[in-house]
Order: sequence, then structure tokens, then C-alpha cells
Amino acid sequence: MDSLTQGLLGATTFAIVKDKEIGKKSLLIGAIAGTIPDLDVFLAPFFSEVAFLTVHRSVSHSIILAVVLSVGLGMLFHWIYKKKQSKSKWIVAFFLAIMTHSLLDWCTTYGTKLLSPFSGHLFSTNNIHVFEPIYTSILLIGVMLLLVGKKPPIKRQRIINWTVLFSTLYLGWTFISKGIANHQFVNELEAQHIAYERFIVSPTPFNSVLWHGIAKTSEGYYLATYSLFDKRASIPFYFESSANDLIEKIDSNRLVKYYLEYTQDFPLIKLDSAGTVQIYAIKYGAVNYFGQPRFIYPLVFNIHDMKDENIKIDHSSTQKGPVENYHNLWVRIKGI
Repeated sequence: MDSLTQGLLGATTFAIVKDKEIGKKSLLIGAIAGTIPDLDVFLAPFFSEVAFLTVHRSVSHSIILAVVLSVGLGMLFHWIYKKKQSKSKWIVAFFLAIMTHSLLDWCTTYGTKLLSPFSGHLFSTNNIHVFEPIYTSILLIGVMLLLVGKKPPIKRQRIINWTVLFSTLYLGWTFISKGIANHQFVNELEAQHIAYERFIVSPTPFNSVLWHGIAKTSEGYYLATYSLFDKRASIPFYFESSANDLIEKIDSNRLVKYYLEYTQDFPLIKLDSAGTVQIYAIKYGAVNYFGQPRFIYPLVFNIHDMKDENIKIDHSSTQKGPVENYHNLWVRIKGI
């Protein structure tokens, strides 16, 4: 999730425990604590772009580090405040602010290694996009109300409770919306007699009603979009062939293996006559919402020269970000 949302979530969850004792300071401390896991971005210069995919959202986002940091920071602030407040409350407050960061990232498509360093598995529920203005706005409104003016402790606690309640309800709604989309996708796949091995549903940017559906087969992928406001009689699926048989030949290279793990078993692999391989992480869905799907930023290398320095993510596309045309995104959200 973006840093603003994570900071707001950290501020709100920290305030649940500490607002009565330290007031508005709890928002600042919580906001900082809520962004701590993403400090792993400062490690990026020490790794190649591909290798860093295995570092980001790993140990820094793990349960074990959340516990260690919470205990350490809780004891530190207990000492800073001259032991006048409960040590356990400090620890719980920091744990909520730090751990909810990882749990929210768990809900995104990127994935989070919650069990790192003991497991490199990327946990992801794919129910909310990293850019979700409604969820962010709920948290922002709550925090702004807490910052503006002087309010009695009882009123402040109500604001905190309502902010947590409404943001959680909205997050819950995204699961419901995804479930509806999943049901529609699966029914349509069956109606069109499309056999598949695995199927995922992923969110689209800035909303919680338009979804990507991606069905994996041995020869490629069927891709589609579905909006809860759809006016279409059926869902059109578009097929993209993928050279999945190449995996056993290329995953011995550590960088390629890293990237394949990052795709979470949904790599779209293209091979041309010159031996150039392009691997797209299509778990995010396409950048367009009408017609044949288009993707950006593939891992590129030549199968005949797989030196680490020649394996890179291609950023040459003029497309910036996850949306090719914002007007088309809005049109598709409306179900047209």
C-alpha cells in the first residue's frame, strides 16, 4: 500500500491504545511506526532491481520483526516517558501500528512474506489495490478530525473507533466485491467451456468494483475484466499464449528464479526467434481494459546469454503506472 495510507493506518491503530494517555502525539508516533516496514526501500541501492524483489516486503514485513520492534520500541518509549505509563500498552500500540502495515500489504497483489526469514512464501489475498482512495480517505478524515481542535477524551475515542470500524468495513467490502466477481468469472469460464488449471482475481486501481480475471492453462492465459456495474450479457475472455515449458530451462538462474517467484506462478512468457525472452508478472492484470490485453515492464534476457548483468526489467515502455488510459478505466468501472 502507499506510504500515506500506511502512515494513516499506523496513526489510527496506535491511537486506539495511546490516545487517552498522550493525545495527538500518538498520531505522530503511530504514523512513523506504521511506515517502518517500508524502510527496506533504502536497501534497494545494494541490490539489482530483480534481486530487490525478494528483499522488499520480506523480513521487514514479517511477524517476527513486528514482535521484535514492538518490544524494543515499547521499552524505549516506556523509558522516555520515565516509566509513568504501562510498558505493555506501549508494546501493544507499536505492534498494532507495525503489524497492520504488513496485514494491509497482505491484501494487495504484490504479496507479503509474513513468515520471513523462515519462509519466502508471498501471502496475498488480492482484494485491494495499492492505490485505493476511498480506504485512504476514511483514515484521513478520522486522523484530521483528531488533529483539529480540542476534543474531550470520550469524543476522541469515538472518532478513533468509528474510523477503525468504517475502514475495516470497507476492507471487508472489497472481499465481498471480489467474491462476486470471482463467481461471475467462474460461471462464464464454465459457460464458454474454457478449461483452466488455476484462476485468480485481482483488483484494478482506484476502486473496488472492477476486477481482473486471469485463468491459467498449460498453453497460456485467458484474461478478462468484470465490473459490478457491468451491462454486458457475457464476459469476453482474451487468450495470451505463454511459453510455460521454458520454465524448467531458465529457472536455474537465480535472478530468473526470483522473478518467477515474484509472479506467484502467473508468468506470461514470450520467446522470439532470436532467443529473447520476456516474462510479465500478469498477476496485476493488463494496463488496458478493452480488447486484447497489454502488459508492461517485463523481465528481459536472451536465453543464449543468461549472465546476471544481462537480465533486467525493461522500462522502455512509454506507459507509466498501472493504467494505460484513465478515461477507459473509468468507462470500464461504469460497466460499459
